[in-house]
Amino acid sequence: MSSRFSFGKNWSNYLSVLNEERIQASTEDLRKVVGDLRGKTFLDIGSGSGIHSLAAVRMDAARVYSFDYDQDSVNCAHELKRRFAPDANWTIEKGSALEESYIRSLGQFDVVYSWGVLHHTGDMWRALELAVLPAREKLMIAIYNDQGRASRFWLWAKRRYNKGSFITKRILELFTLGVGWVPALLLAPLHTARKWRDYSRQRGMSPWYDVVDWAGGYPFEVAKPEQVFQFYRDRGFVLDYMTTCAGGLGCNQFVFNRKITDGNVTRS
Repeated sequence: MSSRFSFGKNWSNYLSVLNEERIQASTEDLRKVVGDLRGKTFLDIGSGSGIHSLAAVRMDAARVYSFDYDQDSVNCAHELKRRFAPDANWTIEKGSALEESYIRSLGQFDVVYSWGVLHHTGDMWRALELAVLPAREKLMIAIYNDQGRASRFWLWAKRRYNKGSFITKRILELFTLGVGWVPALLLAPLHTARKWRDYSRQRGMSPWYDVVDWAGGYPFEVAKPEQVFQFYRDRGFVLDYMTTCAGGLGCNQFVFNRKITDGNVTRS
């Protein structure tokens, strides 16, 4: 798709600000969401920069497997492994979340993780379906919240961004920055300035590179929390953990457990 956003190039730029503090923040966030990974196998679908896979390594996962559709993202993850975990049992490769034969070839993992990825595949519900296949125990998904008209506006803006000139892209990035940060800055300048400064404590991310990711992130699909809940309940999963945007902008996060595993109820 010619209008697809180059997520990997944005993540490559993010590596310039990655440090131990951001890695630690990502590790603690992953621990809070999926629990103890010691001795478990971990699959990262759409690994992006690779920071969440690195977090799983830091949590003593027995084996970590990462794949991404974007070659630049794959390269980013390889660079993270080279810098921070060269001897880890961590496999990184290029692959598609929409290719069933590829997903089946991976086998099963104790924890399958996909944060803010499957809504960018161009076929979100198929990607959500295929994510079930490798999930032996736990499945963590984060999907953009459906805001109705606002989501339709962002779909238009993202398409415009990816087809636009250098100047169009910069204008839309500044617009996104304004929507996300300026009202809060005007209402609570000191609090917002601290939030920007401390943003790396949220999954180890960067506020500016998240702005760029949001401005350009296309393909782009959304879902209401109840749609995702119902979708996985119908496929034998029980909701273990959820945080939502309360109707606002961003990702709703879900952790599901398989309802039945080898005849027993899977517990958190």
